Amino acid sequence: MRKFVVNVCLLTFLLLLVLKVYASDSMNIDWSKPNFVSSTFPISNYDQSKPESAFGAVYARNISVRVIGNNVVAVNAYKIQTVQADPGAGPFRDVSQTHAVDFDRNGYSDIVAVTYGGKLFVKRNAMPNTGTLDFQDVTSYVIGNSSYSYIHGDGTMVVDDFNNDGKLDLFLYNEKYQAAFINDVITPKPTIQDKDKNIAITKINKGSKFLTNWTVSAMASYDFDKDGYKDIIYADMSGRVWFWKNDPTRGNSRFFDASKITLLFSDPDIGTTASKGGAVLDIGDLNGDGVPDIVAGNTDKRGIFIYYGKLVNNEIKYTPAKKVAIVKLDGDLGTEASVDGTIPNSKSPKYLPSFAPTIIKITDLDRDGKPDIFVGTDAWRQGANFGGSIYLFKGTSRDTTGKPKFTSLELVKGSYSSENKPPYDFDAGAIGDLDNDGIPDFVAADGNHSGNFYKVITKTVQQYVSEPGILLSDYLTNLVNFKLPDGTMTRGIPRSVLQYYFVYAIEVEVSFTNDGSGKFEIRYSKGAIRDPTIIDPKNFPLMLDPNKIDPSTNQWLPMDPKPVPFNGSFKARVILSTPSPDPQILIVLYPDNQNTAPHLKSVVYRIWTKPATVEIKGFRWLKSAW
Repeated sequence: MRKFVVNVCLLTFLLLLVLKVYASDSMNIDWSKPNFVSSTFPISNYDQSKPESAFGAVYARNISVRVIGNNVVAVNAYKIQTVQADPGAGPFRDVSQTHAVDFDRNGYSDIVAVTYGGKLFVKRNAMPNTGTLDFQDVTSYVIGNSSYSYIHGDGTMVVDDFNNDGKLDLFLYNEKYQAAFINDVITPKPTIQDKDKNIAITKINKGSKFLTNWTVSAMASYDFDKDGYKDIIYADMSGRVWFWKNDPTRGNSRFFDASKITLLFSDPDIGTTASKGGAVLDIGDLNGDGVPDIVAGNTDKRGIFIYYGKLVNNEIKYTPAKKVAIVKLDGDLGTEASVDGTIPNSKSPKYLPSFAPTIIKITDLDRDGKPDIFVGTDAWRQGANFGGSIYLFKGTSRDTTGKPKFTSLELVKGSYSSENKPPYDFDAGAIGDLDNDGIPDFVAADGNHSGNFYKVITKTVQQYVSEPGILLSDYLTNLVNFKLPDGTMTRGIPRSVLQYYFVYAIEVEVSFTNDGSGKFEIRYSKGAIRDPTIIDPKNFPLMLDPNKIDPSTNQWLPMDPKPVPFNGSFKARVILSTPSPDPQILIVLYPDNQNTAPHLKSVVYRIWTKPATVEIKGFRWLKSAW
C-alpha cells in the first residue's frame, strides 16, 4: 500500500512538473521573435489548377480564389450553374505545350505556350477588355542560346518556380533528348546575352525509351524529396515514371544531372512499344492523405489509371499492381468511375472510335473538396483518325478510405479528321481561371493543325455557397522560410533537419478587405490531418485570442467567431502541449448571406520551434533521426 501511495505521489509530482514547465514555457515565449516566418500569402505565381495553393493551403472546400480590386483574395465560392465547352479559333496555331498563369495579376488566366518550331509565347487573356475569351501575343522569343540556335518544342514541358526567386521558370524535354531550362520564362529575352544568362540547353539520355515521342503532358512539378525545391515527376513513352531531382547548386543546369533521375515505377499499361507515342500524367493528392498520387495513361492505349502514393519508411512508394482504373484498357469505365443515368452527357468513352489521351489535368472544378480530372484526346495514335474528345471525370463521392469515385461526363464528343471540323486533335491543355469567377476552367488546343481550341468554362451565378468555406494549410514546417547553410532562402524546413525544428508555438496573422461581410474562425490541428475530406471544423480547437483574457486566470481564451470587415489585422496564437512536426491551420469563412462573404486578403504564419522529443516512462530523450 505504501509503495502504491509513493508511486501516486511520484506521478503527481511529475505531472505538476510537466505543467509547471509548460506554463513556464508559455510565459517565456517572446511573441515578437518567432524562429521562422512564412512569406505573406497569397503568392502571385500559384498553381492555377490548385488555386488554394496561393494561400499555402493543400485543401479547400467551398473556397475560391479571385482578384478583386487588385487583391488576390480567398472568398466563399459562387454557386455553380453549368459546365459547358465552347469552341474558339486561331490563337494556338503551331502550339505544342501550354501552361496557365495570371502574369498580369488581373484574375484572368493567361497562357505560356511553346511552339513546335521552338518559340516561347506569352499570350494575354483578352476577356477583361473584349468580354470574350481570346489570347493575344505579348512576348515571344526563340528557345536557344549561343550553343543552340534553337531546339524543337515538341515533347513535354512543365512550368513552376524552380529556383525559389518568386518567378516562373520552364523546363522542356523534347523528342530529340534535348532539355532546356528557362529562368524567368515570362520576361522577354531579346539578346543572345539574355539567352545565355537565362536559357540552358543540353542532351539527356537514359535509354532509347526515356523520351516522349509525341506531344503530351508528361510532366508535373512537386517537391518530392521535401528539400524546399520543386522537382519533376516524368513519365516516358515506355511507361516508366521518374523522379527528376532539382539540384539548386547547379543553377540553370539544375535538372541536367542524369544520375539524379530516379525510377519510381514502371507499368506497361501506360507504355507503348511503338516508335512514337507518349505517356501522359498529372499529380495530386486525390485521397487526402498528404501523399501525392499519380493519374496516368498513354496515347496508344485507352486506359486512365490512378497510382496511389504511400509513405513507406519516410519514402513515397507506388505499386502498379494496386493501381485502380478510371478507364480500362478496353475503353470501358473502371471501378472508380460510373455513368449517371440522370445526366444526358454522362457516358462511357468505350463507344468512341478511339480514346487516346494527350492531356490529363487534375483540379477541383466546383470547389467541393473532391478532385476532378480532365482528359483531352489525340486523333492519330489508335488508328481511327478520331479525336478531339474532352471528358471530365467528376469527383462525386469517396469510399471509406478517402479514395474518390467519379462520374464520367462527355463535354466534347470529338470527330474524325476526314470531317474537317477542327479541333479534332488536342496537343496542349491547361487549367486556369479564364473568367475570374474563382472557379478553375480548362482550355485544350489543336496546335499542329487548325490552332483552334475548346474552352471548358464553369458558369457561376454571383451568389455565395451558404456552407462555411474551409482553407486547410500545408504543414506549417512546409510553409515557413528557411535559410540553408549557403545562405539561400527556401520555403519549408528540409526534411533532413526537421528533427531539430518541431513546432511548439504558433501565431497566425490574417487581414481582410472591405469587400464583403461575414465571420471567420482560425482553428488548428496539432498533427497532420490524414483525411481532410471529412473535416468538421468544430472537431478542431480554436486558436487563442491574445486580446481575450480570462480575468480569474489571466490566460488567453479561445477566439470567438470574428466579424468581417475590421480595420488592420488579427493575430491568433496557440502553444502546443508537445512539439509537433506537422501542425496545420484551418481558416473557416462564414458568409453573412448568399450576397456577401468575407474576403481574406493575407495570411502570415509564424512558428517557434524546439528539437524533437519523445517521452518514455516519464523521461524525455532527444531523437537522433527523423
